Amino acid sequence: MRKKLLLLLSLGWILNYAHRMAIPPLIPLIKEELAITNAQAGLLMTSLLFPYALIQVPAGYFGDKLGRRKLVVISIVGYSLTSSLIIFARQYWHLIAIRALYGIFAGLYYAPATALISEIYREKKGSALGVFMVGPPIGSAIAPAIVIPVALALEWRYSFLVLSLMSLIVGLALMLIIKGEVKQVERPKFTVPREVFSLSFMNFMVMAAFFGMLTFLPDFFVSKGRSVEEASLYFSLLSIVGVFGSVAGGGVYDRIREISLLSVLALNAFLSFLLVKTAYLLLVLLLGLFFYSVGPIVTAYTSEHASGENLGTVMGFVNMMGFFGATVGPYFIGLLIDTAGYETAFYSISGMYLLSFLILMLSRRDIR
Repeated sequence: MRKKLLLLLSLGWILNYAHRMAIPPLIPLIKEELAITNAQAGLLMTSLLFPYALIQVPAGYFGDKLGRRKLVVISIVGYSLTSSLIIFARQYWHLIAIRALYGIFAGLYYAPATALISEIYREKKGSALGVFMVGPPIGSAIAPAIVIPVALALEWRYSFLVLSLMSLIVGLALMLIIKGEVKQVERPKFTVPREVFSLSFMNFMVMAAFFGMLTFLPDFFVSKGRSVEEASLYFSLLSIVGVFGSVAGGGVYDRIREISLLSVLALNAFLSFLLVKTAYLLLVLLLGLFFYSVGPIVTAYTSEHASGENLGTVMGFVNMMGFFGATVGPYFIGLLIDTAGYETAFYSISGMYLLSFLILMLSRRDIR
């Protein structure tokens, strides 16, 4: 039962990310058709990430109160149907509105899913969350492999219809195969411990850097003279390597705990700096390894600072703050690209990871 649940939750998380990360590889095509700027292209990510962030704490609390499995199913079915509406979008504001609605349903997923996994895999939560958190790298990796061929064969809007059919199947499987609630919280609490706030601010900076990089990485390589297909391949390679980084990150957390988080933040700051200087493919592979290891480590680390009664709320709060950062990141990076160029914009990503490292170092005494 535990393995089936982990598998289905992980598949749902993979497709959750595939939907949201379908936009970056399509940005060159969308910019050309709709005649929008880089900052406006960044808003296509911001428009989903802002409502996604706002819904995190309610999702965590109501997952604890109403049932985590039930809320996860609502999320998958809701984000699948909503994302399919892009087939009807003909103007820029249509995309903004649909992506915002998608963000609400997609945002119901993370907090109840990670709280559920943390509860049923107590001793090996890092490893289990490492498996679950392959969602971002695999979802990001398969997004270009799905959307680019569909976009070139038909047009880019049909890409979202294909993704919606895939995720809807997973939602129906979770509803039919897993019967009832695996873990029911008797007295859920809507509380966030004081020591979690510094962790949340650190996650704000991490996610701003993460989504700023992912949103414009394909366009960055296009600006360096690569084709759209080649740039999309680099984007996919980053994410494919990230699968190993996610699994390894969770396992490493189970062994060295907090030190693993400090290490990956420092490495991401250094490697993202080198990428801007050189644009070497090898650095994309190394970044993928450490870029995606942050997710399971932060998730497992966060769960250590909550009780069974407020686990969903705490997970939702830290993720909410992270996605406020993710909301700001793409627009901020897009604006920097428009005003100062790609090098300045991508150097700021390295700076965000460095600041995250410093925040965690300074907050260690409070968290302990």
